[in-house]
Amino acid sequence: MRKRTENGKITLCSFSIFIAFLIPGAGSLYAQNFPTKPITIVIPFGPGGQSDLIMRMMSPFAPAALGQPMVLRSEAGGAGAIASNEVAQSKPDGYTLLSGHANCNSVLPAVTGRSKGPGELEPVCRITSFYAVYFVRADAPWKNFKEVIAWAKANPGQFVFGNAGTWSSNDLSWRWLEVKAGFTSRNVPYDGGAELTTALLGGHTSMSRLSYGPTIQLWRAGKIRPLAIEGSERLPDMPEVPSMVELGYDMKGLGSAWVGIFAPKGTPRPVVDKLALGFRKIMENKQAVEGMKKLGNNFAYEGPVEFGKSWAEEFAQYKELVKIFKK
Repeated sequence: MRKRTENGKITLCSFSIFIAFLIPGAGSLYAQNFPTKPITIVIPFGPGGQSDLIMRMMSPFAPAALGQPMVLRSEAGGAGAIASNEVAQSKPDGYTLLSGHANCNSVLPAVTGRSKGPGELEPVCRITSFYAVYFVRADAPWKNFKEVIAWAKANPGQFVFGNAGTWSSNDLSWRWLEVKAGFTSRNVPYDGGAELTTALLGGHTSMSRLSYGPTIQLWRAGKIRPLAIEGSERLPDMPEVPSMVELGYDMKGLGSAWVGIFAPKGTPRPVVDKLALGFRKIMENKQAVEGMKKLGNNFAYEGPVEFGKSWAEEFAQYKELVKIFKK
């Protein structure tokens, strides 16, 4: 009898979810009780990268803000396409989310059609937006970015640049730089920022464009040296390091990166809104704000509508930019 009762509860629950996705207005009723179990966040890159560190820092605040804990799971591979595709194919009930990134959810789908871009996932919110830093090892012979360009021109194909995956944002920006500055190099893909950092420290790359947060301690320890900031402004912690725009290389904002939350397409809007509100509460928590600062970053919240719009605009820009490299 007990087994039949439990099976009946499961069937009723499944039926309720099914109805919520079919009947107009039923999504609001479903959202009233959502969530009733932990929410899984799929991270598209390996442990130790910016996305991983941000989600792990935020997870302790989830029960109070979202009503349930977050379960974090790394699913690296395919420059983020594997995790993105998995979440896109998950049940649109709000319990499986993607910690998305500019690389795998703007650049990759715009350039190759792989992974998932606008129209294929539901934007929940943007967590942060940031520019990366071009680093060399502390013992590298180049003292500034102009010396790097000059050496690369004098030694065609010998300068080794490490990127976070073929057609990632730093791969694409480096290809753009090669065209604009007139040099060639070895552009080697790695699976995320953690592997990139290891490759740079081990001398396998001459330079890597890395997120500031995960590398701040290495810089302060004197193991790596920043040569340029991707974007238009200098970082407060690195006032002596010029931006790429100052150096004469303006990608019109396409060198930026962001971390955002996505749900499967078809997730009821009331559920998306409830998730967005929960993440906003986390980002307003003073301890979370301090935790983000320790990672060398700041929160930059955008809700579903605003984030969806900026995401679509960025995607369209990359679609245009990539035409340069696919002639």
